[in-house]
Amino acid sequence: MSNFSDFLKKSIDEIKDKGLYRQRIILSENILDFASNDYLGLKDNNYTKEKLCKNIDRLSLGSGASALISGYHHIQKELEEFLADFKQTEDCLVVGSGYMANVGLIQAIAQDGDVIFSDELNHASIIDGIKLSKAKKVIYKHCDVEDLERKIKSYNVRGRRIVITDGVFSMDGDIAPLDKIIEICNRYDAVLVVDEAHSTGVLGKEGRGTLNFFGIKPAENIIQMGTLSKAVGSYGAFICGSKLLIEYLVNKMRSVIFTTALSPIQNFISLENLKLLKDEEFRRKKLFENVEFFVKKSKQLGLNINYHGTPILTYIVGDERKVINLRNKLLEKGIFVGAVRPPTVPPGTSRLRITISSKYSFKDIETLLFML
Repeated sequence: MSNFSDFLKKSIDEIKDKGLYRQRIILSENILDFASNDYLGLKDNNYTKEKLCKNIDRLSLGSGASALISGYHHIQKELEEFLADFKQTEDCLVVGSGYMANVGLIQAIAQDGDVIFSDELNHASIIDGIKLSKAKKVIYKHCDVEDLERKIKSYNVRGRRIVITDGVFSMDGDIAPLDKIIEICNRYDAVLVVDEAHSTGVLGKEGRGTLNFFGIKPAENIIQMGTLSKAVGSYGAFICGSKLLIEYLVNKMRSVIFTTALSPIQNFISLENLKLLKDEEFRRKKLFENVEFFVKKSKQLGLNINYHGTPILTYIVGDERKVINLRNKLLEKGIFVGAVRPPTVPPGTSRLRITISSKYSFKDIETLLFML
Protein backbone atom coordinates (compact mmCIF):
# COMPACT_ATOMS: atom_id res chain seq x y z
CA MET A 1 0.00 0.00 0.00
CA SER A 2 1.34 3.43 -0.93
CA ASN A 3 2.14 6.12 1.61
CA PHE A 4 -0.89 8.08 0.42
CA SER A 5 -3.21 5.08 0.88
CA ASP A 6 -1.68 4.48 4.32
CA PHE A 7 -2.45 8.09 5.20
CA LEU A 8 -6.08 7.75 4.05
CA LYS A 9 -6.66 4.47 5.92
CA LYS A 10 -5.06 5.75 9.12
CA SER A 11 -7.18 8.89 9.01
CA ILE A 12 -10.39 6.89 8.50
CA ASP A 13 -9.46 4.48 11.31
CA GLU A 14 -8.90 7.42 13.66
CA ILE A 15 -12.30 8.86 12.72
CA LYS A 16 -13.95 5.49 13.42
CA ASP A 17 -12.16 5.12 16.77
CA LYS A 18 -13.58 8.47 17.89
CA GLY A 19 -17.11 7.55 16.86
CA LEU A 20 -17.13 10.28 14.22
CA TYR A 21 -17.30 8.15 11.06
CA ARG A 22 -19.75 9.50 8.50
CA GLN A 23 -21.63 7.71 5.72
CA ARG A 24 -24.14 8.80 3.13
CA ILE A 25 -27.53 7.12 3.50
CA ILE A 26 -30.04 6.59 0.69
CA LEU A 27 -33.51 6.86 2.20
CA SER A 28 -36.46 4.78 1.04
CA GLU A 29 -39.46 6.64 -0.37
CA ASN A 30 -41.78 5.86 2.54
CA ILE A 31 -39.43 6.86 5.35
CA LEU A 32 -40.34 9.66 7.77
CA ASP A 33 -37.52 12.15 7.24
CA PHE A 34 -37.07 14.42 10.25
CA ALA A 35 -33.57 15.47 9.17
CA SER A 36 -34.44 17.42 6.03
CA ASN A 37 -34.58 21.23 5.94
CA ASP A 38 -37.67 21.04 3.71
CA TYR A 39 -39.68 22.98 6.28
CA LEU A 40 -42.65 23.79 4.02
CA GLY A 41 -42.84 20.52 2.05
CA LEU A 42 -42.01 22.28 -1.21
CA LYS A 43 -39.24 20.06 -2.55
CA ASP A 44 -41.73 17.46 -3.83
CA ASN A 45 -44.74 19.65 -4.57
CA ASN A 46 -46.75 18.58 -7.62
CA TYR A 47 -47.65 22.09 -8.78
CA THR A 48 -44.04 23.02 -9.59
CA LYS A 49 -43.39 19.60 -11.11
CA GLU A 50 -46.35 19.97 -13.45
CA LYS A 51 -45.41 23.54 -14.37
CA LEU A 52 -41.83 22.47 -15.06
CA CYS A 53 -43.05 19.72 -17.41
CA LYS A 54 -45.12 22.27 -19.34
CA ASN A 55 -42.15 24.63 -19.69
CA ILE A 56 -39.30 22.15 -20.11
CA ASP A 57 -38.99 22.65 -23.87
CA ARG A 58 -38.06 26.31 -23.48
CA LEU A 59 -35.51 25.73 -20.68
CA SER A 60 -31.91 24.69 -21.23
CA LEU A 61 -30.64 21.72 -19.22
CA GLY A 62 -27.52 23.67 -18.26
CA SER A 63 -26.46 27.30 -18.18
CA GLY A 64 -23.43 26.66 -20.39
CA ALA A 65 -20.95 28.96 -18.69
CA SER A 66 -20.27 31.48 -15.97
CA ALA A 67 -22.96 34.13 -15.69
CA LEU A 68 -20.35 36.61 -16.95
CA ILE A 69 -19.57 34.60 -20.07
CA SER A 70 -22.83 33.28 -21.51
CA GLY A 71 -24.59 31.66 -18.56
CA TYR A 72 -26.83 34.52 -17.47
CA HIS A 73 -30.33 33.64 -18.63
CA HIS A 74 -33.65 35.48 -18.44
CA ILE A 75 -35.01 33.09 -15.80
CA GLN A 76 -32.12 33.95 -13.44
CA LYS A 77 -32.85 37.65 -13.85
CA GLU A 78 -36.53 36.97 -13.06
CA LEU A 79 -35.50 35.01 -9.97
CA GLU A 80 -33.17 37.78 -8.79
CA GLU A 81 -35.85 40.43 -9.29
CA PHE A 82 -38.37 38.35 -7.32
CA LEU A 83 -35.90 37.83 -4.47
CA ALA A 84 -34.96 41.52 -4.31
CA ASP A 85 -38.63 42.42 -4.00
CA PHE A 86 -39.24 39.62 -1.48
CA LYS A 87 -36.31 40.72 0.68
CA GLN A 88 -37.23 44.40 0.15
CA THR A 89 -33.80 45.30 -1.22
CA GLU A 90 -32.62 47.14 -4.32
CA ASP A 91 -30.97 44.19 -6.00
CA CYS A 92 -30.02 40.53 -5.75
CA LEU A 93 -27.39 38.08 -6.99
CA VAL A 94 -28.11 34.34 -7.33
CA VAL A 95 -25.17 31.93 -6.98
CA GLY A 96 -24.55 28.20 -6.94
CA SER A 97 -24.86 27.31 -3.24
CA GLY A 98 -24.94 28.73 0.26
CA TYR A 99 -21.33 27.73 0.81
CA MET A 100 -20.25 29.50 -2.39
CA ALA A 101 -22.28 32.55 -1.43
CA ASN A 102 -20.71 32.98 2.01
CA VAL A 103 -17.16 32.15 0.98
CA GLY A 104 -17.33 34.41 -2.08
CA LEU A 105 -19.15 37.29 -0.40
CA ILE A 106 -16.87 37.52 2.65
CA GLN A 107 -13.72 37.18 0.59
CA ALA A 108 -14.93 39.94 -1.74
CA ILE A 109 -16.00 42.56 0.82
CA ALA A 110 -13.39 42.02 3.57
CA GLN A 111 -10.03 43.69 2.92
CA ASP A 112 -6.72 44.10 4.70
CA GLY A 113 -7.28 46.38 7.69
CA ASP A 114 -10.91 45.33 8.16
CA VAL A 115 -12.06 43.45 11.26
CA ILE A 116 -14.79 40.81 11.12
CA PHE A 117 -16.77 40.17 14.30
CA SER A 118 -18.27 36.69 14.00
CA ASP A 119 -20.64 34.76 16.29
CA GLU A 120 -18.83 31.73 17.74
CA LEU A 121 -21.51 29.34 16.40
CA ASN A 122 -21.67 30.68 12.84
CA HIS A 123 -21.90 28.17 9.98
CA ALA A 124 -18.74 26.56 8.58
CA SER A 125 -19.14 28.45 5.30
CA ILE A 126 -18.86 31.74 7.20
CA ILE A 127 -15.80 30.49 9.08
CA ASP A 128 -14.13 29.42 5.83
CA GLY A 129 -15.03 32.70 4.11
CA ILE A 130 -13.35 34.64 6.92
CA LYS A 131 -10.24 32.45 6.64
CA LEU A 132 -9.98 33.24 2.93
CA SER A 133 -10.37 36.97 3.47
CA LYS A 134 -7.57 39.36 4.41
CA ALA A 135 -9.49 40.71 7.39
CA LYS A 136 -8.74 40.12 11.07
CA LYS A 137 -11.17 37.73 12.75
CA VAL A 138 -12.69 38.42 16.19
CA ILE A 139 -15.08 35.86 17.68
CA TYR A 140 -17.80 37.03 20.06
CA LYS A 141 -19.78 34.83 22.44
CA HIS A 142 -22.86 33.24 20.97
CA CYS A 143 -25.70 35.79 20.64
CA ASP A 144 -24.03 37.90 23.34
CA VAL A 145 -24.54 41.51 22.28
CA GLU A 146 -22.66 42.85 25.29
CA ASP A 147 -19.60 40.83 24.33
CA LEU A 148 -19.99 41.96 20.71
CA GLU A 149 -20.09 45.64 21.68
CA ARG A 150 -17.22 45.25 24.14
CA LYS A 151 -15.03 43.74 21.41
CA ILE A 152 -16.03 46.29 18.79
CA LYS A 153 -15.06 49.07 21.20
CA SER A 154 -11.75 47.46 22.16
CA TYR A 155 -10.33 46.91 18.67
CA ASN A 156 -8.61 49.71 16.81
CA VAL A 157 -9.83 49.22 13.24
CA ARG A 158 -7.93 50.74 10.28
CA GLY A 159 -10.55 49.68 7.78
CA ARG A 160 -14.18 48.72 8.26
CA ARG A 161 -16.05 46.77 10.91
CA ILE A 162 -18.10 43.84 9.63
CA VAL A 163 -20.46 41.87 11.88
CA ILE A 164 -21.53 38.44 10.61
CA THR A 165 -24.18 36.20 12.14
CA ASP A 166 -26.59 33.46 11.23
CA GLY A 167 -30.20 34.64 11.47
CA VAL A 168 -31.32 31.22 12.71
CA PHE A 169 -28.52 28.94 13.88
CA SER A 170 -28.65 25.63 12.06
CA MET A 171 -27.65 23.29 14.89
CA ASP A 172 -29.75 24.70 17.75
CA GLY A 173 -32.49 26.62 15.97
CA ASP A 174 -32.06 29.74 18.09
CA ILE A 175 -32.58 33.20 16.64
CA ALA A 176 -29.88 35.88 16.62
CA PRO A 177 -30.94 39.09 18.46
CA LEU A 178 -30.75 41.17 15.29
CA ASP A 179 -32.73 44.04 16.81
CA LYS A 180 -29.88 44.63 19.24
CA ILE A 181 -27.08 43.70 16.82
CA ILE A 182 -28.21 46.26 14.23
CA GLU A 183 -28.22 48.98 16.91
CA ILE A 184 -24.56 48.18 17.63
CA CYS A 185 -23.73 48.13 13.91
CA ASN A 186 -25.33 51.54 13.42
CA ARG A 187 -23.61 52.93 16.51
CA TYR A 188 -20.13 51.89 15.34
CA ASP A 189 -20.61 52.27 11.58
CA ALA A 190 -20.40 48.52 10.94
CA VAL A 191 -21.67 46.44 8.04
CA LEU A 192 -24.05 43.64 9.06
CA VAL A 193 -24.09 40.36 7.12
CA VAL A 194 -26.98 38.04 8.02
CA ASP A 195 -27.16 34.43 6.86
CA GLU A 196 -30.89 33.89 6.32
CA ALA A 197 -30.60 30.26 5.19
CA HIS A 198 -32.85 28.76 7.89
CA SER A 199 -35.18 31.73 8.37
CA THR A 200 -36.20 32.42 4.77
CA GLY A 201 -39.67 31.00 4.26
CA VAL A 202 -40.11 30.39 7.99
CA LEU A 203 -39.88 33.68 9.93
CA GLY A 204 -41.36 37.09 9.24
CA LYS A 205 -44.28 38.20 7.10
CA GLU A 206 -44.71 35.81 4.15
CA GLY A 207 -41.49 34.12 5.29
CA ARG A 208 -39.25 37.09 4.46
CA GLY A 209 -36.73 36.14 7.15
CA THR A 210 -35.13 37.24 10.41
CA LEU A 211 -34.79 40.94 9.56
CA ASN A 212 -38.50 41.14 8.79
CA PHE A 213 -39.25 39.10 11.93
CA PHE A 214 -37.65 41.89 14.00
CA GLY A 215 -39.18 44.66 11.89
CA ILE A 216 -35.77 45.80 10.63
CA LYS A 217 -35.84 47.64 7.31
CA PRO A 218 -33.05 46.74 4.86
CA ALA A 219 -30.36 49.43 4.58
CA GLU A 220 -27.08 50.06 2.76
CA ASN A 221 -25.07 48.58 5.63
CA ILE A 222 -27.10 45.33 5.72
CA ILE A 223 -26.38 42.34 3.49
CA GLN A 224 -28.79 39.42 3.41
CA MET A 225 -27.52 36.05 2.25
CA GLY A 226 -29.67 32.94 2.07
CA THR A 227 -30.21 29.60 0.40
CA LEU A 228 -32.81 28.22 -1.96
CA SER A 229 -32.27 24.66 -0.73
CA LYS A 230 -34.17 24.68 2.57
CA ALA A 231 -37.69 26.06 2.93
CA VAL A 232 -37.66 26.97 -0.78
CA GLY A 233 -37.13 23.28 -1.59
CA SER A 234 -34.78 23.87 -4.53
CA TYR A 235 -31.05 24.58 -4.87
CA GLY A 236 -28.80 27.62 -5.01
CA ALA A 237 -28.33 30.76 -2.93
CA PHE A 238 -28.81 34.52 -3.03
CA ILE A 239 -27.23 37.73 -1.78
CA CYS A 240 -29.55 40.73 -1.43
CA GLY A 241 -28.55 44.33 -0.81
CA SER A 242 -27.98 47.64 -2.55
CA LYS A 243 -27.50 47.96 -6.31
CA LEU A 244 -23.97 49.17 -5.64
CA LEU A 245 -23.19 46.04 -3.61
CA ILE A 246 -24.43 43.68 -6.32
CA GLU A 247 -22.54 45.58 -9.01
CA TYR A 248 -19.39 45.26 -6.88
CA LEU A 249 -19.90 41.51 -6.28
CA VAL A 250 -20.46 40.78 -9.98
CA ASN A 251 -17.02 42.28 -10.57
CA LYS A 252 -15.17 40.98 -7.50
CA MET A 253 -16.77 37.77 -6.20
CA ARG A 254 -14.68 34.80 -7.28
CA SER A 255 -17.45 32.23 -6.77
CA VAL A 256 -19.51 34.15 -9.34
CA ILE A 257 -16.77 34.98 -11.84
CA PHE A 258 -15.03 31.61 -11.95
CA THR A 259 -17.85 29.08 -11.85
CA THR A 260 -20.67 27.93 -14.11
CA ALA A 261 -24.06 29.48 -13.31
CA LEU A 262 -27.01 27.45 -12.07
CA SER A 263 -29.09 25.81 -14.79
CA PRO A 264 -32.23 27.56 -16.06
CA ILE A 265 -34.23 24.53 -14.91
CA GLN A 266 -32.99 24.93 -11.35
CA ASN A 267 -33.73 28.65 -11.34
CA PHE A 268 -37.22 27.97 -12.73
CA ILE A 269 -37.90 25.55 -9.85
CA SER A 270 -36.64 28.11 -7.32
CA LEU A 271 -38.81 30.89 -8.73
CA GLU A 272 -41.99 28.79 -8.80
CA ASN A 273 -41.40 27.45 -5.29
CA LEU A 274 -40.73 30.97 -3.98
CA LYS A 275 -44.07 32.12 -5.36
CA LEU A 276 -45.79 29.29 -3.49
CA LEU A 277 -43.78 30.01 -0.34
CA LYS A 278 -44.84 33.66 -0.40
CA ASP A 279 -48.52 33.12 -1.20
CA GLU A 280 -49.41 29.89 0.59
CA GLU A 281 -49.53 30.99 4.22
CA PHE A 282 -51.18 27.71 5.19
CA ARG A 283 -47.78 26.02 4.89
CA ARG A 284 -46.24 28.19 7.64
CA LYS A 285 -49.39 27.86 9.74
CA LYS A 286 -49.25 24.06 9.53
CA LEU A 287 -45.49 24.08 10.15
CA PHE A 288 -45.80 25.89 13.46
CA GLU A 289 -48.86 23.86 14.47
CA ASN A 290 -46.63 20.80 14.04
CA VAL A 291 -43.78 22.43 15.96
CA GLU A 292 -46.04 23.36 18.87
CA PHE A 293 -47.54 19.86 18.92
CA PHE A 294 -44.06 18.32 19.00
CA VAL A 295 -42.93 20.56 21.86
CA LYS A 296 -46.09 20.01 23.91
CA LYS A 297 -46.07 16.24 23.39
CA SER A 298 -42.34 15.94 24.16
CA LYS A 299 -42.90 17.69 27.50
CA GLN A 300 -45.73 15.29 28.32
CA LEU A 301 -43.37 12.38 27.61
CA GLY A 302 -40.63 13.90 29.77
CA LEU A 303 -38.20 14.36 26.89
CA ASN A 304 -35.60 17.11 27.25
CA ILE A 305 -35.99 18.83 23.88
CA ASN A 306 -34.33 22.20 23.22
CA TYR A 307 -36.70 24.59 21.44
CA HIS A 308 -36.10 28.21 20.43
CA GLY A 309 -39.16 29.13 18.38
CA THR A 310 -38.10 27.63 15.04
CA PRO A 311 -38.59 24.22 13.34
CA ILE A 312 -35.08 23.09 14.41
CA LEU A 313 -35.17 21.15 17.69
CA THR A 314 -32.40 19.25 19.44
CA TYR A 315 -32.26 16.21 21.66
CA ILE A 316 -28.85 16.24 23.35
CA VAL A 317 -27.41 12.74 23.82
CA GLY A 318 -23.79 13.67 24.57
CA ASP A 319 -21.77 10.62 23.57
CA GLU A 320 -20.93 10.22 19.87
CA ARG A 321 -21.55 6.47 19.75
CA LYS A 322 -24.82 6.67 21.67
CA VAL A 323 -26.28 9.21 19.26
CA ILE A 324 -25.34 7.03 16.27
CA ASN A 325 -26.91 3.97 17.91
CA LEU A 326 -30.10 5.91 18.55
CA ARG A 327 -30.11 7.22 14.98
CA ASN A 328 -29.70 3.66 13.63
CA LYS A 329 -32.46 2.31 15.88
CA LEU A 330 -34.86 4.94 14.54
CA LEU A 331 -33.77 4.22 10.96
CA GLU A 332 -34.66 0.55 11.42
CA LYS A 333 -38.16 1.68 12.43
CA GLY A 334 -38.57 3.82 9.30
CA ILE A 335 -37.66 7.18 10.85
CA PHE A 336 -34.62 9.23 9.86
CA VAL A 337 -33.20 11.89 12.18
CA GLY A 338 -29.81 13.55 11.77
CA ALA A 339 -27.11 12.52 14.26
CA VAL A 340 -24.87 15.55 14.66
CA ARG A 341 -21.40 15.10 16.18
CA PRO A 342 -18.15 17.06 16.47
CA PRO A 343 -16.71 19.01 14.76
CA THR A 344 -20.15 20.27 13.69
CA VAL A 345 -21.04 20.74 17.37
CA PRO A 346 -18.80 21.04 20.47
CA PRO A 347 -17.46 17.81 22.06
CA GLY A 348 -19.89 16.26 24.54
CA THR A 349 -22.97 17.78 22.86
CA SER A 350 -23.67 15.16 20.17
CA ARG A 351 -27.35 15.27 19.40
CA LEU A 352 -30.29 14.31 17.31
CA ARG A 353 -31.14 17.36 15.23
CA ILE A 354 -34.87 17.12 14.59
CA THR A 355 -36.43 19.29 11.89
CA ILE A 356 -40.18 19.64 11.62
CA SER A 357 -41.99 20.02 8.30
CA SER A 358 -45.48 21.13 7.38
CA LYS A 359 -45.91 17.95 5.33
CA TYR A 360 -46.22 15.66 8.35
CA SER A 361 -49.28 14.83 10.46
CA PHE A 362 -49.55 14.81 14.25
CA LYS A 363 -49.56 11.01 14.02
CA ASP A 364 -46.21 11.07 12.17
CA ILE A 365 -44.75 13.27 14.90
CA GLU A 366 -46.07 10.97 17.63
CA THR A 367 -44.44 8.03 15.87
CA LEU A 368 -41.07 9.74 16.21
CA LEU A 369 -41.58 10.84 19.81
CA PHE A 370 -42.65 7.41 21.04
CA MET A 371 -39.42 5.99 19.61
CA LEU A 372 -37.08 8.41 21.44
